[in-house]
Amino acid sequence: MSIIVVSCGSSRYLSSKNIASQASVRINLKDGNYHEGIIVTADSLNLIYVDAHTHDKEIIPFKNIKNIEKINRYFDFYGNPMPLQEIKKYKSHKNTLLYGSAGLFLGAAVGTGIGIGLYALDQPLLANVSIVTFGALGAYYFGKKGNGVDTEEAAFVARKKRYENYKALQAEKQRLEALKRKKQELIKELRQRKKTTK
Repeated sequence: MSIIVVSCGSSRYLSSKNIASQASVRINLKDGNYHEGIIVTADSLNLIYVDAHTHDKEIIPFKNIKNIEKINRYFDFYGNPMPLQEIKKYKSHKNTLLYGSAGLFLGAAVGTGIGIGLYALDQPLLANVSIVTFGALGAYYFGKKGNGVDTEEAAFVARKKRYENYKALQAEKQRLEALKRKKQELIKELRQRKKTTK
């Protein structure tokens, strides 16, 4: 069973075979409804995700899904939105530079191949323009891909930080509740002692 795969403009649709954990998606159902959230996992029959509205883990059978669209919004592990400003705090430019450099090299190589033909036709200016243009286009195209990888890696770090903070808050809350219970038990014990001493 595979989901419809479409590539049109800025829309990005995923197939059931390339659904990545932690992808922020819009799940369009065959009945016309849709859900947004973050992917947990998938098997051959079902998609498991955290819903951005309910913040609960949900299961949807693939047979009910029309398509799954990757969206340019980011959610944490609980389906809460993460602003880009938060993600940018953890973003590096490692992959942007790496991919961009590779793109520059490949583009320049293509431009050089074309340029050789233009040199043979006694067109040195066009040959040089070809090398520069293809090099710049390669650097831009692959640099953009690398930037996407950098953003995804930063989003993962931001999710992890949020999760760690949430767990720390939960642990502190449990500690305070335990202290409160202990205090109540001590007060109860003191009252009972006062009663017995009277």
